[in-house]
Amino acid sequence: MLDEEGKKLTPFTFTVKNTCSSYISYTINLETLKGSTLANKYIKVLLNNEAIANLDTLPSSTTEYYYDGSIASKVLGTYALGPDEEEDFTLRLWMDESATPSEETMNKVFNSKIVIRASVSTFEPVSAGITTLHDAILTNEYQVNDVELAKEKIAAKQEVDTTKTAPIIEWQENISPAPITNVTSATLPAKSLIGTEFDVTENETKVRLGKSYTFNSETGYYNITDYDYYDPTTVNYGEADYYFCGGGYSINAQDKISTYWSNSNCTYIYKISSTSIDSKTTTATNTVTSTQYAVTKYLFTGYKLDQVELESDKSDRGLYAAEDDYGTTYYYRGSVKNNYVYFAGFYWQIIRINGDGSIRMMYAGKSSSASGSATYIKGAPFNKLRDNPAYVGYMYGNTLNTSLEQTQANEVSSNAKTELEAWYKTNIADKGLGDYVADSGFCNDRTLSTRNNNGDGVIAPATKTTYYATYDRYYTTKTPTYKCANAENDLFTTSAASVGNNSATYPVGLITVDELMYAGITNGYMNRLTYVYQNTYYWTMSPYFFNAANASASEFHLYPAGCAGGTWVTSSVGLRPVINLKSDVTISGGVGTSENPYIVETI
Repeated sequence: MLDEEGKKLTPFTFTVKNTCSSYISYTINLETLKGSTLANKYIKVLLNNEAIANLDTLPSSTTEYYYDGSIASKVLGTYALGPDEEEDFTLRLWMDESATPSEETMNKVFNSKIVIRASVSTFEPVSAGITTLHDAILTNEYQVNDVELAKEKIAAKQEVDTTKTAPIIEWQENISPAPITNVTSATLPAKSLIGTEFDVTENETKVRLGKSYTFNSETGYYNITDYDYYDPTTVNYGEADYYFCGGGYSINAQDKISTYWSNSNCTYIYKISSTSIDSKTTTATNTVTSTQYAVTKYLFTGYKLDQVELESDKSDRGLYAAEDDYGTTYYYRGSVKNNYVYFAGFYWQIIRINGDGSIRMMYAGKSSSASGSATYIKGAPFNKLRDNPAYVGYMYGNTLNTSLEQTQANEVSSNAKTELEAWYKTNIADKGLGDYVADSGFCNDRTLSTRNNNGDGVIAPATKTTYYATYDRYYTTKTPTYKCANAENDLFTTSAASVGNNSATYPVGLITVDELMYAGITNGYMNRLTYVYQNTYYWTMSPYFFNAANASASEFHLYPAGCAGGTWVTSSVGLRPVINLKSDVTISGGVGTSENPYIVETI
């Protein structure tokens, strides 16, 4: 069988769990059993997403056979687990395409068993003589002392499929949800405004509800069907089921209060059991005309329908190799547990080793168990204005409908940049720790999409929506990149390096949507198991689009549902600083887990 066909075989799957209280190392061996008549040299093997290998060329186990009469034992891989951690594995075996019909191959059988051999881990990079964070990250992946060998093994892995999440998750609908009081609210234009100067339509005074839905166990998403508009206080909820997408209500394209998002595809839905009117009627501002009109607030009671992880394939995880603006980058993907660093009094998660050898890592809080909002420094707008394409920029220029070059000039700092640099100054620079940080740059890729009829990224208000290349990479092609297309302008650095714009005051930024994709986030799917997930909203540096209909600039961010999307730059979303440590920073210990992170040595 050709290797390309062997990779597509349905694998044998198994899970290894550490039930001990200690950090363990273990090998996965494949023992050839007595009675097997097909030689190992004819067998191809693929464990997880590692390199395809001929079984005969793999190293032999140095321990005695586990099964009586076994005739060989080959080491498929060496791994490590913390207490109560577990990992999924996939194994595919097939006959080498070079195995031509002969007496050695015809009418033969291959019998084998998987054997796991575990012991308390004695591998710690510093104890093994590995003192730099850069080398510790690489060697810890396979628990080997040889950095170049680790690089070779990482580079030999199969190419990742960024059209799928990592890990691959199967979801099960939560069948028996409990009732919730006031599950959400809707603020709608008053009926008295229909046909007035505010141009309110009858449907805008109603809620948009569906009578049925479907659930996709692969993506974890709900889709509501059979929609119509209803007066929420006159519906008899006992006669039929009524559903709407979770997440609440939003401003519509004309900047009036909208009854419902136009998207019926959601990460959770509500089944309504009753509706009531709030005790007071409020007023809302139409931001286009700066006028106000009466609105009515409705409260809903019902059931929240969401989903739980049924099972997953976590085999696509660990370090992988790609190319960035500097060379070969080694990045983490999937449900990794060994990418934690303690530096400057904070915990960080390693995103990748950059091509220049520096280590890019994202703020993860003040404690090893931080989650949710504790993993960002504050919630803040990316920019305080949204009515111009310039505001997708980490910095921006002229907002007076000039050229694209002037609009994207790096003259005014975004609110995100201002907040991040102030935090960096207080917590890193002023503590004398700036010498440990590299100037490797952060890409705010403002390259325009090449789609037909795209906006120009300049005019506001515009007649065409401006899409950016980052939008297309996430939603259309699902092909991320670590290269900054217009690095001279969009790669934010503090010095005139070989690449970069020399426009940042301090070397701090945010993660990009491309880095989220490499980590395992994929359009159309939810992923709550990849290491970048923290059950909270947080910003990226990547532009989403400038919407011509409501003159609004949006930036990518990660949702608590485990998917990426866009929101107005004026929204208050979490800021998780990203910095790059120099390639030669040393560590005093650690194995990269949250309980035992790599500890950066500082004077």
